[in-house]
Amino acid sequence: MIGLLQRLGLSSEKCDYCGKFFVDPSQGFVCDECLGSIKPYHPMDYSKKLEYVVSYRVFGRYEGVLKEIVHNIKFKSSKSLALLLGKAIKEHLWEYIEETEPDIITFPSLNLRRLWGRGFNQLEYILRGADVPYMMIFKRTDMSKPMAFLSAEKRQRAVFGHKLKDGLIDFLEGKRVLVVDDLLTTGSTMERLAYLLVSVGAEKVYAYFVASA
Repeated sequence: MIGLLQRLGLSSEKCDYCGKFFVDPSQGFVCDECLGSIKPYHPMDYSKKLEYVVSYRVFGRYEGVLKEIVHNIKFKSSKSLALLLGKAIKEHLWEYIEETEPDIITFPSLNLRRLWGRGFNQLEYILRGADVPYMMIFKRTDMSKPMAFLSAEKRQRAVFGHKLKDGLIDFLEGKRVLVVDDLLTTGSTMERLAYLLVSVGAEKVYAYFVASA
């Protein structure tokens, strides 16, 4: 079974970050020691303002072990690693949830192209790992490539593929919504999502990011 997982690219013999061989090679791509090393980054720079977002929180910088973990989840389609990342950020995320007291916790949807390629939405599994209840209220209508492969101009166009699911106007009115995303770069995606929410009457929008570039 272990050999099959490795041939399918679903596991590795050694940690992709530190290079140490796994005791149990079926555990994935990043070892327990490296996973245990990720901690909330302080002091985080919150000088960047996100339009329509009341406040936001970031777990860590997009570097080192955390970058390796996020990269492996997204580009090696590791559900197990997404669950473990959720467990690692659980305490930090729940502190923000208790502070903001949202009525709804949600996350961006993937377009069909990326969902077919990855097989799952990594944010859904991160939230599962953190034991966070969530509701899927967004959809995607575009077929753009991952943001990492797009120019700044194309990123701006791609964000308009984010839409609200039909029939949510009355439901979202007056609600406090927390949107969870994995990476903060330009902030354009989160601003688009927040705009959609406030445009249908959401009272407040908060954001949480696993990492900031």
